[in-house]
Amino acid sequence: MTTTMKFRLSVSFMLLSLSLSSQVQLAHVQSSDQSSQSANLINDSGLDMELQAASRFLSHASLGWDIEDIKWVADNGIEDWLDQQMSLPSSNYAVPTIDVIEYLYDACISNLGVEECRMRFNVNRTMFRYVWWNNIVNGSDRLRQRVALALSEILVLSDESALVNFPHGVAHYFDILMEGALGNYEELLLDITLNPSMGFYLSHINNPRSNEELNIHPDENYAREIMQLFTIGLYELNEDGSRKLDSEGIWIDSYDNNDIKELAKVFTGLSGSKWADVSNQRPVEFGRNFARYSLLDPMKMYQEWHEDGPKIIIGDKLIQDSDGMRELEEAIAHLARHENTAPFISKQLIQKLVKSNPSPEYVQRVARIFKDNGSAQYGDMKAVVKAIFMDQEAMECYWYGDPDNGMLKSPVNRMTQMLIALKAESANGTYWNPALIFNGFMDQHPMSSPTVFNFYRPDYVPNSDFAYQQLVGPEFQILNSSTSSNYINYMLLALMGDYLNGRYGIRLPHLINEYSLIPYISDQEAFKAELTDPLWMDLAYSPSDLLDYLDILLVNGMLDETTKESIVESIQPDSLLDAPDKSYYALFMIMIHPDFLILK
Repeated sequence: MTTTMKFRLSVSFMLLSLSLSSQVQLAHVQSSDQSSQSANLINDSGLDMELQAASRFLSHASLGWDIEDIKWVADNGIEDWLDQQMSLPSSNYAVPTIDVIEYLYDACISNLGVEECRMRFNVNRTMFRYVWWNNIVNGSDRLRQRVALALSEILVLSDESALVNFPHGVAHYFDILMEGALGNYEELLLDITLNPSMGFYLSHINNPRSNEELNIHPDENYAREIMQLFTIGLYELNEDGSRKLDSEGIWIDSYDNNDIKELAKVFTGLSGSKWADVSNQRPVEFGRNFARYSLLDPMKMYQEWHEDGPKIIIGDKLIQDSDGMRELEEAIAHLARHENTAPFISKQLIQKLVKSNPSPEYVQRVARIFKDNGSAQYGDMKAVVKAIFMDQEAMECYWYGDPDNGMLKSPVNRMTQMLIALKAESANGTYWNPALIFNGFMDQHPMSSPTVFNFYRPDYVPNSDFAYQQLVGPEFQILNSSTSSNYINYMLLALMGDYLNGRYGIRLPHLINEYSLIPYISDQEAFKAELTDPLWMDLAYSPSDLLDYLDILLVNGMLDETTKESIVESIQPDSLLDAPDKSYYALFMIMIHPDFLILK
């Protein structure tokens, strides 16, 4: 990232923290001379380089880690961590989401009564969010979660639609992404194509064959998006992700409107395979409202509603079979194995996991693994994921100094990293977060994209500085004057809220998990999450060690020395902050600093 961009972030993100600094100096609190335990993070020449490398790797390969994870990777190696993670079963989302709905409904009846609850109980997106955040904070399958979140921003389905009231459907879709994250990409494409929530979102559920007399034609929405966003992209690509040029130096379209029309015919005839109401004994029928179907079972083909006849799709591929499902599977396989798909998907995965501007050579190396994992298997996601994280461009220290290297962490990634690193816990052992304030402040939440194009485009160019250097910065698309100040305010309330409440006698919302917004229950306090890392709290008595600890934990040991010295100075014994407030203040200052926000 350029110096100019980093400076602009610094100015924006430090304003409120400087204001807070002046406020906390007014507090008169006794300092402590208690000694802290050693963090064992430094050697004779500074921060432990093996721990730095482990922390940097984990910042790519997971949504959060703690000091024990860093030490494990440093002791055992990156490949062993990847292999261990790949052996873990996937966290589940759909069944726990249904359990949450039932739990809250029972609580509603218990606390409000049957009649009142019938009027007030509302099934909505937060019920999936409770499960998502709980799995992220408490789950062990960190690698799979990281890749699944990246896939959710490529193969987009969003509850910013009528799906807002079907959280179990959204959760089941995320289950598919979790399995596909370390599965096979072609199989993943087929699974999402047959998912009824995706069928509703991109309108290919109940998509009928043509009827010229009634002027009915196949819906083209899914046919367009599966090509543009999920497989081949808009333009023909070289293996390194660069765009091919025609004889006049113009980008070459990878498909045209006729390709869309022909492919749309393939996606006719799909509808629900089971009723949502298990007591309904009538045969399942094509053409009913999607909410009447089970959202936990794949759609099936209704042959009588499927478009007959030949279809000529991308690359003059003939699709013609008497069985509509076989036609669909053949079309999916053709798209998945198109020469564009490997570089198109590989580059986006690198952008979301490692860096915004991978070199063409990096993209090509990963694309080749996508095409052949070494055992003639195409689309092996385990091999692709390993290739991304173990590539020299992801691992070598040389790239840290490259001004074009790095990416802006998304608000979600920042939050998950902090929660896991500092061990967020509640009294009942869960981490439920409706994330309503978070979503409102940050303009981001998993599975809540405003459109099928995600929160940010992979080719987004933030400003002329980026354009001049031919760089992109996808995550900058949701960074603006509002969200940048909102982020600082959110972190201020989340980390310094208790101090401000005590100092000024006000009642600010608890934003570590927004537990007070969980409805219907009478024991909200049992869901209140706190940051509980004991070493982080103990090191408040040794400011230099505290900053070294937070540096290796959150910034991969790359925190600017001047910044570190400034924060250390602000929490010395004569700084008039008590020990807990020192830990929170140091964390706050790091969470809003560009060295944390920009992953190098």
